[in-house]
Amino acid sequence: MPMDLPAELHRRGSDVPDGDVIVARGPLVIMAQGLLALDPEARKCCWIHSAAGDLDAAGAEEQLECWSHPPH
Repeated sequence: MPMDLPAELHRRGSDVPDGDVIVARGPLVIMAQGLLALDPEARKCCWIHSAAGDLDAAGAEEQLECWSHPPH
């Protein structure tokens, strides 16, 4: 997945009209860092959406690990 892929960080919750809200937009790498910067409990209500699909916190962490250690 490209690091610069446009992405959105979403949050769902009962306090949100329509069930979810876009919290931030930007490159996938920044959205992944932002999601993982949240308290572990808060991460459960959030996910990243992009043209490549959705990522939860575990998927974002895995993707950051892939970018940190590219294949040789």
